[in-house]
Amino acid sequence: MDAVPGRLNQMFVKIDRTGIFYGQCREICGANHRFMPITIEVVNLKTYNT
Repeated sequence: MDAVPGRLNQMFVKIDRTGIFYGQCREICGANHRFMPITIEVVNLKTYNT
């Protein structure tokens, strides 16, 4: 499923604080894809709705 063009994979995560979190992909579904950086920005609901 990860390699289907146009498909958006989603998941729910409960994070208790706002901020920007950094990581990297851990799946090996293509050349050097496992090193792809990932950024998650967590905002409060009021900011998200605006």
